[in-house]
Amino acid sequence: MNPLAPLVFFFGKDMFRYIIMFSGVSIVASFLTQNGILWGEYFLWITLIAIATIIIWRAGDFFSQAATYIQEKHEIPQSIKAAVIDAIASSFPEFCVAVIAVIIIGRAEVGISSIIGSALYNVLIIPAAAGLVAATPMVISREVVWRDNIFYLGVVLLLGAMLWYFPNEWGAGVAVLFLLAYLAYVFLLHRDFKISKIQNTDPPKNEVTMSEDGEDGELELTSTKIAWLWILAMMIVMGGASHLLVEASLALGEMLGIDGVIMGFVVIAAGTSVPDTALSVISARKGQYDAAISNVFGSNIFDICVCLSIPILLALAMSGEPTSIDLPQIELIWSLAGATVLAIYLFWSNNYTLTKVKASMMGLLYLIIILISFTF
Repeated sequence: MNPLAPLVFFFGKDMFRYIIMFSGVSIVASFLTQNGILWGEYFLWITLIAIATIIIWRAGDFFSQAATYIQEKHEIPQSIKAAVIDAIASSFPEFCVAVIAVIIIGRAEVGISSIIGSALYNVLIIPAAAGLVAATPMVISREVVWRDNIFYLGVVLLLGAMLWYFPNEWGAGVAVLFLLAYLAYVFLLHRDFKISKIQNTDPPKNEVTMSEDGEDGELELTSTKIAWLWILAMMIVMGGASHLLVEASLALGEMLGIDGVIMGFVVIAAGTSVPDTALSVISARKGQYDAAISNVFGSNIFDICVCLSIPILLALAMSGEPTSIDLPQIELIWSLAGATVLAIYLFWSNNYTLTKVKASMMGLLYLIIILISFTF
């Protein structure tokens, strides 16, 4: 048996070639760094960021397949699947980053900025990518636009209010408030699911789609136990890759003189958003336009409400002290709120149709915000 076969299966044949290439570059860069050649260290951190991002993407894909198997096996209601299983599948990297930032490195603001940056990426880049790969203009249901988007805007404003009124530290009260907001979202999804079931119509879905790599990356699951083992293994893999992503990004930012908050907002956020991007692009290619968009906002709500609150509660239980916050770049949250309002308008206009022109505008806006963020 080829000893590299498990790695080839995990990454897929094509992506495995890139991993070999990045690994080779990182080894050479490490050698150059040890010999005092400064630019070698730049390449080292950049290649490690790329490797961590690819690992997060592939692990997220396997996680999603195993989670979908469990949902179908046990006939879990679509509303619970969308609010819990799909959200965890696509948002676990953000959760890992928040835990690492709050508990391990003691910089909660890095976790917050990465979640804000991930949310901005999700609300602009993912719809842009989906709109550009879709075969036709994306017609989105009104329910997805008004239910998911408006609720998400409310969550963004709640986050802004918490940063405004509690700029120095967050305790159990803030965490519980975020969790209550997420429970309200779950209730809303479940209510809509029951209404649609009574009306014998299919509710909007945050679908998790199996890998489209053909012979690469397809799990052949035969039992719930095996599916849970895959989920546990992929959680560990994503946790390790997220830690590598955080450390490499902060090290690169320190070399470049860029604040860790901005590195979290830009680099870490993009790295952890790869699973969401893959899910939405696959859905758009299949013509599942509601799934491509609703997954974005459902994931963002989970990121803010759960991925921030749980680490805060864990830190409080471990130390007995509130989590310190040092986020002077409050402009980041207002840029996210503005982008969300614009996204709602673009989804609503032209009879709820996202054209390639609109998708291009969203991608351009993201690039502009990122460039401006380096001045904060």
